[in-house]
Amino acid sequence: MMIFLIICSAWLLSLIVVCAWKYSLFKKTWNEFYFADTPVLIESDDWGPGEGFHAQRLLQLLACLASHKDSVDRAALLTADIVLSVPDIEKIMVDPDAGYHRKLLNEASPDIYQVMLQGIQQGVLVPQLHGLEHLNGQAFARLCQLKDSRIAAALADPKHWDWESLDSVLQGHYVDGSELPSQAISSEQAQSLITLASQTFIKLFGFQSLSSVAPCYLWNSDIERVWQQKGVSVIQTAGYRCDGRDKLGNYHQNLNLIRAGDLSEFAQVYLVRNVMYEPIDGNNNADTAYQEALVAYAQALPISISTHRYNYTRGEEEFKNSLKGLDRLLKAIGSNIGRIRYLSSPELGQQYLMDGIEIVNHFNNSQWKPLKQLSGIRKLAPFLWRLYYRHPKLVLLAYISGLIIPASLVCRYSR
Repeated sequence: MMIFLIICSAWLLSLIVVCAWKYSLFKKTWNEFYFADTPVLIESDDWGPGEGFHAQRLLQLLACLASHKDSVDRAALLTADIVLSVPDIEKIMVDPDAGYHRKLLNEASPDIYQVMLQGIQQGVLVPQLHGLEHLNGQAFARLCQLKDSRIAAALADPKHWDWESLDSVLQGHYVDGSELPSQAISSEQAQSLITLASQTFIKLFGFQSLSSVAPCYLWNSDIERVWQQKGVSVIQTAGYRCDGRDKLGNYHQNLNLIRAGDLSEFAQVYLVRNVMYEPIDGNNNADTAYQEALVAYAQALPISISTHRYNYTRGEEEFKNSLKGLDRLLKAIGSNIGRIRYLSSPELGQQYLMDGIEIVNHFNNSQWKPLKQLSGIRKLAPFLWRLYYRHPKLVLLAYISGLIIPASLVCRYSR
């Protein structure tokens, strides 16, 4: 008994010292959102104009999502990050002023657009603004006039071409990557592009986009300012913000660490993708994605799955494998994680901004009860898990001091 009391006294003293040392960190972490209902988001970039078979692939993807239901019987849904247009290369090539011309989604790919509208009405797709294009229009027009080799595929077959064939540095929308280091677009260009994008989005989908994710994760505070003016209150991220590429083409981060629920300088809420399901890339399969989902669940965080369009628009066998893996991932999450809630990005963002409000899908006018949060002592285990996964020095100190033992017992038995 005496030894036990000595150990407990040592732990208590260590805890007091650590709390005094890291008080501000602990306070900030404790005051974050902790979800009792686990939000599950499926974020898929780059849906927009494309080959005709994309419509059938999207139909099958949405059918798969419809077969999965959450704790309130809502179907899984795709937050489809929409590219609103593609270049009209034939017009660009004959323009003596080297101006940029575009074809909108409903004009370039009416079949894909109709599948999107169908998915919206069925409640398995929520559109989100990705960008007017997935490239810098002015730079692209200039490269067309120069017959630059980097866009040879576009010039060779304008009708059967996709921006994914471009070099990565040319796919940014809010930067010009035609020469490195890249240059951010001007405030005037940002205002013009985002205003037109906002107007076009409303025209195509009937409601404004309350959320956005920048192509290639390249944007800056000027873009956020204009987004905010156009009603974008939610920004989807990968946990950082990049404002350009250096002379070697490497990303430059000017916000190195973003947590889900953090606010921008314009009071927009950031969301963070924390589960990678990108099987075409070769190392983000259903098994690794499920393990990442469990890590998010342990911390009472949203499970935000990133899965780009290209996973579902490559070869037939690749598509079948990607779809089968996604189905398996959602089954595992639904079977082993209690009280999941399928949401779109704008819906989750509104829960962060206005706690306790009813969830509204503005695109088909469906409504769902708000998410429940953890409070008081019920937050303790996920609070400790957040410290564990975020702060390796604290973990090392916990092992040295022995605090890892009571912390482990709390995490094991309290949730």
